[in-house]
Amino acid sequence: MSEVKPNSPRPSSAKQARPPDELRVILRLLVMLVVLLMIVGSAGFSVHLRQAAIEDAESNTVGVARLLDETLTRTLGTTDMLLRRMAEIARAHHHGRISAEQQRTELGDLQASLPERGSIVVIDAQGNTVAAQVPSTLGTTVNLSDRPWFKAHAEGTELVVAPMVFARYSNNLIFTVSRRVSDDQGNFIGVVACGIHAIYFTNFYNSLVLGQDGVIAAASTEGLILRQPNPELYVGRSVQSGPIFEAAVNKPAGTVIGPSLSDGIDRISAYRRLKDYDIVVVAGMALDEVLAPWWSTVGALLIALFLAGTAVAGLAVMAFRGIGREQAILAGLEQRVQERTEEAEHRAEEARLANESKTRFLAAASHDLRQPLQAAGMFAEVLSSRITDPSTATVVDKLRRSIEATNSLLGSLLDVSALEAGKITPNLSTFRLMPLLAALVDQIEPEATSRGLSIGAVPTEARIVSDPVLLERLLRNLLVNAVRYTETGGILIGCRHRGDHVAIQVWDTGIGIPASKVAKVFDDFTRIDRPGTTADSRGLGLGLGVVRRMAGLLDHPLEVRTLTGRGSCFGVLVPRG
Repeated sequence: MSEVKPNSPRPSSAKQARPPDELRVILRLLVMLVVLLMIVGSAGFSVHLRQAAIEDAESNTVGVARLLDETLTRTLGTTDMLLRRMAEIARAHHHGRISAEQQRTELGDLQASLPERGSIVVIDAQGNTVAAQVPSTLGTTVNLSDRPWFKAHAEGTELVVAPMVFARYSNNLIFTVSRRVSDDQGNFIGVVACGIHAIYFTNFYNSLVLGQDGVIAAASTEGLILRQPNPELYVGRSVQSGPIFEAAVNKPAGTVIGPSLSDGIDRISAYRRLKDYDIVVVAGMALDEVLAPWWSTVGALLIALFLAGTAVAGLAVMAFRGIGREQAILAGLEQRVQERTEEAEHRAEEARLANESKTRFLAAASHDLRQPLQAAGMFAEVLSSRITDPSTATVVDKLRRSIEATNSLLGSLLDVSALEAGKITPNLSTFRLMPLLAALVDQIEPEATSRGLSIGAVPTEARIVSDPVLLERLLRNLLVNAVRYTETGGILIGCRHRGDHVAIQVWDTGIGIPASKVAKVFDDFTRIDRPGTTADSRGLGLGLGVVRRMAGLLDHPLEVRTLTGRGSCFGVLVPRG
């Protein structure tokens, strides 16, 4: 053993305080870290808000584009159906099957069936309007042979959806849907055309929520069919190129973010290619309008970030000043903490030694007292066999039971002290359960029979993994407890399979456990008083405490079910072998 020098300093258990300079460096780093986290967090939050705003706008424009697709498809489909009928009427008039007056009447009925405001005209092979419901604003016959759609029909095209123009016949801004008229031999004899007024799509646009610079449009390779708002500014505008048309070549629907070719405004645009027509519809929202609320949020966030940074800097300055004041205080506190720590360690050591002394005393006292008690029990048995007087025999019998109860109490104390001292180590093995249950029943049966109770074990072939000695002591305590609290009926021990485990259960027909004591039934010194119970037969309430400690040592969960006045079931869950 090495010698401790008297003047050797004792190591301090208190943690050395950091030097003030080191604290200042750490504080500066923390301030920088906090500021950096606020900046990174604010930037990430701003990016998330911007992306969310763009996604909301994309969703809105996609919905509008779908609605425009459905509306325009329905309009074109209905108009084409009416034009087919009008082409048959024009063919019949050409062959003299109906009169000019009948043609005008049919024309009026069909024009009244148009889904939107517009006008239908019949044009002969030379391009002259030969039938219309509304008179020409020019007051003379209007010739439309120079229109590209008329030339396309003359060359053999059946259906044309032409870009918007100012109508020569009515002077309205329209886009034209036209169909070729052929005679019975298939020769070109004219065109029936319907001009759809742009005012209808102006009203449609005004019902949408796309913002001040929002736009809807429809275009073919020939030009803009419709464009809102201000369609008159885009008459004759070519749209054969651009990111939207390039995207529509490979994908029939999608979104594009970028400047518009018509006015140069950055927009979030959703497009769709009509299924039955070579037309692309577009709905767009101005990017500046979409991000305007986001910019307001970013401004507020920057102000909040500045205020938070200022507050952090102020707190850091106050902390730097406080470090100097605390330095002197910490020097005195360190000495006091060291003294208190040494005092606490000394008291903890005293408590540990006292607890060990108590445990050794209980173990020694319980062990030493059991020997004279066992001798007293033997003397009581001999005395009981030699006494013939009934009254004296009763007294001796009470003496014998008192000795047995005291011996049981000392046994419980000895078990508790041994378990508390940690001197018991489980020795696990695999064994058959039934021999253990049968031996326990044989041990407890005399006491149960003397009380007028039946006791038995349910046969089982189960094999389990446990310490047979500790498990036997645990189950014996459960059986003894069941006999003690059962007045009539009996006790039964058996098991039930639960997956990889076996639940060993002790059933009794005793007095049960009040609901208020079920949660504490395994605590030390917990007893349930029975009517007519004497002080020498109640015990210390340690039996189930010993069961709890042994179950914990074996890692076997406990369970209890009870019904007041009907009985109880105590169980222990053991792994199957």
